[in-house]
Amino acid sequence: MKIGIINAGNIGRTLAHAWYESEHELLLAKAGEQDKLLQFADEHNGVLTGNALEAAKYGDISLFSVYWPNLQATLQEVGEMEGQIVIDTMNPLLVNERFEHYHDTELMRDSSTSEVLQSKLPKAHVVKAFSSLPSQALDATIWRNNNVKPPIFIAGDNDAAKDTVKQLIRDAKFEAMDVGELKNARSIEQLGILLHHVAMNQFNGRYENLGPAFLQAEG
Repeated sequence: MKIGIINAGNIGRTLAHAWYESEHELLLAKAGEQDKLLQFADEHNGVLTGNALEAAKYGDISLFSVYWPNLQATLQEVGEMEGQIVIDTMNPLLVNERFEHYHDTELMRDSSTSEVLQSKLPKAHVVKAFSSLPSQALDATIWRNNNVKPPIFIAGDNDAAKDTVKQLIRDAKFEAMDVGELKNARSIEQLGILLHHVAMNQFNGRYENLGPAFLQAEG
């Protein structure tokens, strides 16, 4: 498959590596500082880089991993994305004047990032996935010797689009767990809040400890 990664940050690059290993074709775009993006392309022969519009037009699938406050600016770049499968990894995180992140609980009471994104891209097929775990835990190599892997929860209104995303989840060495229609992305985002609380209170904000903790819990 040809996959465009719109804002290839930690999550985008982690999944891009897994999909590269599964021989998918990739074009990565990232706002701001480009060093990590260019290093990734240097280390992965044949991976392309470009801007957000080029990533959106690259194939039939886009990973939309945009920092929530930058949503509107990114949408102005990518256009309508008509017919695209758009995998939404976002969580509704805002930032205050002290540069501290917090969840937009007002939005989460009645909606989700996926529903907002679908309303902005009515001609695309939005599927929620890969939003509950930090990027470190999305590196399947840490689960290689583990009998149980964390599920990747997905939600969407188009069954064919969800089937495609399920295949990409398997290609990333995880298993999908379908929670139904797109509005159920709200529950997935609430799970993200739960894991955020675990990281902050159990591990002093070190999200990278969530993966090892799951491994230890199984043992």
